[in-house]
Amino acid sequence: MRNILIPTDFTIESLQLIEYALLNFPNTKLNIVLIAGFRLPDTRWAVFHFSESKQIRMQLSEEFIEAKHLIIREHKEAIENITFQLFSGVNSFAFQNFLEQLHVDDAVIPKGNTLYCPNRKWFDTTRLIKKNVKNIIEVRVELKEEVPQKKYSLISLFNL
Repeated sequence: MRNILIPTDFTIESLQLIEYALLNFPNTKLNIVLIAGFRLPDTRWAVFHFSESKQIRMQLSEEFIEAKHLIIREHKEAIENITFQLFSGVNSFAFQNFLEQLHVDDAVIPKGNTLYCPNRKWFDTTRLIKKNVKNIIEVRVELKEEVPQKKYSLISLFNL
C-alpha cells in the first residue's frame, strides 16, 4: 500500500488529483491523504477550543462530499482510505516531521497556482510539498471557473 499526499482547497476540482494518483499507481492499493494548511488561532482560549475535525467539516460542501464518495465507490478496489489532515506548521522542518508521521513518499500536486484559500487562516501547502516530498507528480487541474485572486496581490498586478 502507498500513502499519497494530495493538497486540497476543498473544491471538487481538487479531487481530480485523486484520479491522477489512481492512474499513476495502477495495481496498487492507495491510502490518500488530503492536506490543507491551517494557521492556528492566536489566543490561548481559541487554541484550547481548537478542533481539527471541526475546521475540516466546516469546509466540506455537500458537492465535495458527494464527489469524494463517488470516487471511492468507482475505485473501491484501488483506494484503501481517504483522510484529511491539517498542517499547521510554519516551515519545512515542521513539514518534514509531519511527513514522517504520515509515512508519505509520494504526492500528486496541481501544476501552477490553482488552489484557492478563502481566508487568511488557510494556506496552500503545494510549495512545502514540492520542497519536501521525494516523488512528486504535477498535473494540470481543470477549473470550472477562474480562481478568485486577492485584490492587491502581485498576481493581480500582472493581469491588468
